[in-house]
Amino acid sequence: VALTNPRKGLYVADFGRRLTGVVRLNRMSCKEGTRVILRHAEIMQHAGLPDVKTADPAMIYVGELRGARATDVYTCSGRAGGETWQPSLTYHGFRFVEINVTNSGVRPAAAMLTALHFHSGVALRTHAHFNSTTLNRMQHLAVSAQQSNLQTIPTDCDQRDERLGWMGDASLSSEAMALNFELAPALAWW
Repeated sequence: VALTNPRKGLYVADFGRRLTGVVRLNRMSCKEGTRVILRHAEIMQHAGLPDVKTADPAMIYVGELRGARATDVYTCSGRAGGETWQPSLTYHGFRFVEINVTNSGVRPAAAMLTALHFHSGVALRTHAHFNSTTLNRMQHLAVSAQQSNLQTIPTDCDQRDERLGWMGDASLSSEAMALNFELAPALAWW
């Protein structure tokens, strides 16, 4: 929904919602050997973050990631007509992506970036609608968070360094997940 350029060589893409997946680079023109570095984050810096002395609201915040780098690096091949690439064998929890193209001559555009949302193929079974905008938003956020934590198995904290099936989140939200999704096939397989 937005692409900003807060510093020379750094761009920040806002995909408008938090999701689990990766970013695909589409038809990006770059010289052979050029590195494009993507760092993923859930939020932007703001006052009150425990480990940020001077917040810059134009920059992403990665403090809650702990040991996770949430970083993908692509090295351009210099292919004529542009290159399309997405990482494999990984995923991130994010809304924002910092694109570092320092000293490369690359100028990202919104059309060059696509967020791919990954989750298990479980059917939504709840279509709740409330008279309250706040309750509708809360239901949407809960369903989206549950969906993001369904990665073949129920996982915890898809943005951090513990993207495994510890069962902490699943044990706390399994009843709501069973109401919101058709989980029987996924759970039987698991």
